[in-house]
Amino acid sequence: MNRLKELRNMRSLTLKDISNETGIKKATFSNYELGQTEPTLETWLKLANYFDVDPEYLVGWSDIKRKNAQ
Repeated sequence: MNRLKELRNMRSLTLKDISNETGIKKATFSNYELGQTEPTLETWLKLANYFDVDPEYLVGWSDIKRKNAQ
């Protein structure tokens, strides 16, 4: 399971919730979760902010959710 789906499920969010809160269409987000398409850099940053994680964690380059968490 990729991190987008993992984070969405951990927060009990639906695709509709994500769409309403980020402006990303449900089908587009679903494609991201399925690995059928990749978000743009701008979208990765938007999603990292939305889920309150570092972009490196979101894309799978790091296992640390927030390097500078306080």
